[in-house]
Amino acid sequence: MQNRRRQLGGRIRQLRLERHFTQSRLAELAETDQAHLARVERGERWPSVPLLFRLADALDTDVARLFRLDVEPTEDLRDDMLLALRDATTDQQALAREMLRILRSSWRLQEGGSPDDPPRDPA
Repeated sequence: MQNRRRQLGGRIRQLRLERHFTQSRLAELAETDQAHLARVERGERWPSVPLLFRLADALDTDVARLFRLDVEPTEDLRDDMLLALRDATTDQQALAREMLRILRSSWRLQEGGSPDDPPRDPA
């Protein structure tokens, strides 16, 4: 049980650092005190359910993601993209699609292909 607390605390810490938050800043956003957050991150205390939701909101993620301890980097990236687009307007989503199209084209050019080449199979 203690190992699971440490894993959860480590995941919260990881997400906090990815967002360049200090413990103090995350504690403020999650409406808790920094000392309690430090104990949670070290796996010394379980966070309450309401605190889990406040932490998830402050970290711009969902509670389920806090518990995903075996996340592959590509899954993490996909989740970040989905969260970013979740509340986007139709125009913002269209802009994101266009940016992705340009990015894919530039990668094809770097690989010596044409921008209009079909995507390569990653295998």
